[in-house]
Amino acid sequence: MKVAIALGALAFALVPALARVPDGGVDTPAPPTCFNVVAHEPVLVFEVLGSTLLGQVDDTLTVYSDGTLKLATAYADGFGQVQRVQITPREVFTLYQQLELGGAFSGCDDPRQFTDVPLHTVTLMNGVQDAWGHSFSYWIGDGTYAAIDAVLENFLAEHFNQ
Repeated sequence: MKVAIALGALAFALVPALARVPDGGVDTPAPPTCFNVVAHEPVLVFEVLGSTLLGQVDDTLTVYSDGTLKLATAYADGFGQVQRVQITPREVFTLYQQLELGGAFSGCDDPRQFTDVPLHTVTLMNGVQDAWGHSFSYWIGDGTYAAIDAVLENFLAEHFNQ
């Protein structure tokens, strides 16, 4: 009898905690408390940072839901530069779909270690006001990272003449 009461009390205590966790085991975001009147949220942050045989690399691409692209480059021996490009929100959505199909939302950090290779970090968000996201890093765009790396490198080459 005491066991049944204890189990009942335990189950009662866990019900509120379980009610907040959906099937995926992740807390769901609270509904927005304000109107999103400016649709300029980040969808992607892609950073390439580290040393190579040719020198330091420090590039960050930020893609916004309204089609604004910013590519910031820092130089070890001086000032950096920022390039801005405007594309359509449809092109942003296409990029997002390609990354999603390439496995960006299930990507994990690359456990390998390399020297003279910059680290590539991908953070993909859903492009809304109360965004959720997924971030992972890899060294070389091969294996499970090949599709994602190809999409990103092609996108950079297309919009920034790289």
